Amino acid sequence: VLDGLEATRRIVADPDSSAAVLIVTTFDRDDYLFQALAAGASGFLLKNAGPEDLVAAVRVVASGDALLAPEVTRRVIARFAGEPEH
Repeated sequence: VLDGLEATRRIVADPDSSAAVLIVTTFDRDDYLFQALAAGASGFLLKNAGPEDLVAAVRVVASGDALLAPEVTRRVIARFAGEPEH
């Protein structure tokens, strides 16, 4: 019944959980990306990623690090650096 963003918020907010959230989505939209990060997601990967990339992403997030799909990384940097978006 929940969407991925609300599920992420609840998982991250649970004090008894040490789970990290990796969002895997078809939504290659900045608004969804930034909402996912604001909700507490540790990673954001697009569904067009290959199987090796998915496995690597799960390992990265499970180890406590963060990961962004290469396709969105430039946009995140541009937004936080104040660069005009392309």
